[in-house]
Amino acid sequence: MKLIRIVPLLFFLLQCSLAWAQYISQATHATLEKIEQLQTRNKSQEALSTLQEAIGETDSPDDLAYLYAYQSGLYTSMDSLLAGKRTLDLSLEHAQHTSKKTSKAVAYRAKAYLNNRLNLPDEAVKDALIGLRYVDGNDEDPITKYHLNYLLYSVYSKWNDEEKMEKYIRTCGQYALRANSANLQANVNNGLSSMYLARYRKKNRKDLLDSSYHYLGEAFSLYQNYPEKISGNTFVITCINLANYYLDFSSEDLAVRKNKAFDYLGLAEEKLNNKVAFAYMWINVFGIKSGFAKLEGNLSLAEQYLLQGLGQLMRGDGNYFKLEYLVNKDLAEIAQKKNDLKSAITYQQQAEELLKKSFDEQQLLNAQKLEIQYETEKKDQQLKLLNERAEFRKRKNYLYGGIAVALLFGLVFMFSSYRFKLRYSMEREKKLQQEKEDAERTMAIQIRLEKEEQARLKAEQELLDLKRQQLEKEALTNSLIIEHKNETLKQIQNRIQEGDAGHIQKLLKEEMLLRADFEDIKMQIQDLHPNFFSRLSEKSVQKLTPLDLRYCAYLHLKMTTKQIAQVLHVAPQSVRMFKYRLKQKFGLDKDSDFEEFLQEIF
Repeated sequence: MKLIRIVPLLFFLLQCSLAWAQYISQATHATLEKIEQLQTRNKSQEALSTLQEAIGETDSPDDLAYLYAYQSGLYTSMDSLLAGKRTLDLSLEHAQHTSKKTSKAVAYRAKAYLNNRLNLPDEAVKDALIGLRYVDGNDEDPITKYHLNYLLYSVYSKWNDEEKMEKYIRTCGQYALRANSANLQANVNNGLSSMYLARYRKKNRKDLLDSSYHYLGEAFSLYQNYPEKISGNTFVITCINLANYYLDFSSEDLAVRKNKAFDYLGLAEEKLNNKVAFAYMWINVFGIKSGFAKLEGNLSLAEQYLLQGLGQLMRGDGNYFKLEYLVNKDLAEIAQKKNDLKSAITYQQQAEELLKKSFDEQQLLNAQKLEIQYETEKKDQQLKLLNERAEFRKRKNYLYGGIAVALLFGLVFMFSSYRFKLRYSMEREKKLQQEKEDAERTMAIQIRLEKEEQARLKAEQELLDLKRQQLEKEALTNSLIIEHKNETLKQIQNRIQEGDAGHIQKLLKEEMLLRADFEDIKMQIQDLHPNFFSRLSEKSVQKLTPLDLRYCAYLHLKMTTKQIAQVLHVAPQSVRMFKYRLKQKFGLDKDSDFEEFLQEIF
């Protein structure tokens, strides 16, 4: 039966409860929570009254943007399109006066929903994408993102774009989890189930049918875990789709399929009897029961089920001419199969009357759509005209401003030109005088610089001569020390080879020579640095012995430890120890370089 397949999908496209509130007052927040609860119980009229009362109690642009967006969505879902358009315009107007991007996103969500109902899918997609851009990068309002993505899913469902459908419905699933909303998660599962069922009908693959059934089971499990958080409409749709699965697709025995389907239908009837779901769903419930009766070959029972559904539908609020037409068409087919031509004609006549009423109702709806489109175009034209006038005024102001600036610039230029000529003649005389004075000063400076340069060159020459003499004296001192060292080594070598036992006497003589050499070195140092030994005594913190002075002289001459040891006939370790004691006498720490200290004294 086609009716069973159409109504659930239509519900999915229409269901779009409004976005969760952010950046609004506590009072408005509480109002929106109450609206959500009323919608869950299918009390739209009471929700509208609550919204109208809240609107009269606030003047906050953010609050009003939300409240009017909610109101627009409710009016639109009830096919009051003109009222939906008026409240949408108010929501957009207040959203423009706030800096909160979420308020703007909520207003565009309501606009996309209305355009979807007006059968303007391109505009709906455009508005939904604008809304998403406003909340892009903002994780504080996942419910708004959910509804915007759900609208995109709905539009692409109409276009049968499977890739985009899956992209947006799965994105809805992510935001439903972030929002911790069981009802939104159930809607996502129902949407996924419908998507896989549509694919199965195209490709006839069992895995797609299994996926469709799996997601229906997930939606039903959410109701079992959170019965108070799932709306009546969502739960009834889940039950109807599960029952429809057992009618059309299950491979179990007919009796088993019927029992399972009727269990789900019983749960749906309970919600419908409590009036927490749309009354038109009665047709789906009894339509499925009628389908099972047809499979059993019981046409009378099938007819009875459809008549029961029709009775429930007619007892509800609102007009459902199109659904009644479909039911009467199905009743006419059953009557023909029973060879009850009289009843078949009666059902057919009723179907034709209902079709006419449905057509008239659709005409009224189309009239609303045309009026909305006319008002929208008229408003757009007025806005365009206002923008053109504003642009013209802006250009005119720019033109007048440009002329004024040009005149002012001309006057300034003339005055500046006169002043420039006058100042130029005065400055030219000053410049000539200044150049003359500068030339005289330059000449005097040049003469002074030449004198200073000659004096500097003379001083540098004297300094170079002094350095040369100093280097010559140092070279002489070093050559004497090296000559004495070589001679001493030669004599020691000869005594070792000769085995002379009188080496002690000779060593004493050599010591005297060493002292004589030291006296020569001392004289050379004093010649080079006359105050050498007196400066050493001043720098020391302890009294220096002649041996200390000798060590300092050798070190000042940059003789190595080994050279000093050889000259003094001592071990190198003794020289190092002596250097350490000298550092103590001069008050130096153990890390100081004693040779560098001696060089810095002079």
